[in-house]
Amino acid sequence: MHNILKNCIFIIFCLFLITCKTHDDNKKQNVKNSASENLELLNSKIQGKFLSKVETEETTDGIASISYYFNIRNNVAVLTTTTFHEPIVCNGNYSIIEKNNVLELYYSGSEKNCKSETANFKIKEQNNKYFITGLGGEATYNEWIELKQH
Repeated sequence: MHNILKNCIFIIFCLFLITCKTHDDNKKQNVKNSASENLELLNSKIQGKFLSKVETEETTDGIASISYYFNIRNNVAVLTTTTFHEPIVCNGNYSIIEKNNVLELYYSGSEKNCKSETANFKIKEQNNKYFITGLGGEATYNEWIELKQH
């Protein structure tokens, strides 16, 4: 009886693993869904991969910072962050609206604290350089900070 129970648990566990999607599979699916939800393609020359780093506060181990990596394609921006002494939040897909040559990025993922009626980030091009607002904390959130294309 004990072996039958162990075998049943093992089989159920194996079936569970087979049917689960990986995190990367879910991310790809979310990008596809977000892109197909937007009916109008973004007509912007701000496309590609971008990065920016913001120092947030001094700690006993050094200066806390957040590095932001954006991949912008059509109507979707995908944000990935790396941090030093800061939490990682609001990574994932952002829908994009273009207003007056400024891209407005709105979080479209599942973290409730990241959703906002106003744009989470705004990106503009000025003198062949890119700039972004919404990075970091209170000290830098409203500043236009250079966003480098890579």
